Amino acid sequence: MKELLSKRLVFIGIGIFNIALFHYAILRLWFFLLNSSGRLEVQSPILALVINTALLVFFSAPHSLLLNSKVKVKFLQYMPNALYGTFYSLHACLGIVLMDNYWVTMGPNLLNLDQISEGVVIALYAFNWLFMFWSMLATGLFRQSGIEEWWKSLKGEKIKYTLLSDGPYRVCRHPIYASFIGMIWFSPNVSIDRLYLSLFWTAYILLGASLKERRLRRNKKYQSYSQEVPAFPFMPRSWDNFLTYKIWGQPR
Repeated sequence: MKELLSKRLVFIGIGIFNIALFHYAILRLWFFLLNSSGRLEVQSPILALVINTALLVFFSAPHSLLLNSKVKVKFLQYMPNALYGTFYSLHACLGIVLMDNYWVTMGPNLLNLDQISEGVVIALYAFNWLFMFWSMLATGLFRQSGIEEWWKSLKGEKIKYTLLSDGPYRVCRHPIYASFIGMIWFSPNVSIDRLYLSLFWTAYILLGASLKERRLRRNKKYQSYSQEVPAFPFMPRSWDNFLTYKIWGQPR
């Protein structure tokens, strides 16, 4: 398998397919997060909850497991290192498309917004997308999707990783996580299923941020940086300390 995926034409084809699917999934994500109602209707609340949970777990669990170094070593036995980010992106894109197709609506909209209030919510939703775009530009626009790694590999170059502290990283230490939280909460249609999605993903993001902090705090520069910039915008220092120190203990 690894030999097949390493062939230049196959390698290029997979990368091009990932580029197309990534942009398609981003478009689907925009409409899904803006208004996740109207996908499917199931009479049984238990079945609806099972379907929605399965969709969330299918996206979230592998999304975290694939970041584990031991899991990565296992997968790299079957694929080139430069395609791992592409594989990661392909799974995430598939999860988004499945969610947009099969998410089950549960109950009516819990919000009763007038035209002005709805316009404000949509504007805040768009703002968080712009903040996400700014954050991705700071790290490398296509780094998160595996496209940059794939492209640089084609050119025989390597990605340079540096500790970012400028631009959106002066606002908070995890701007991509922060913008995604904003994207999932600022919706004009908050039904029971949407509230469940928002709570599930918020808990997932906060857990992911704490795990990332555990890894990054081994860097002395990051420890100094974390004392100056909060993990999330407007986060009180007590909450920040809980996220970065109380959960995992002092850095070694």
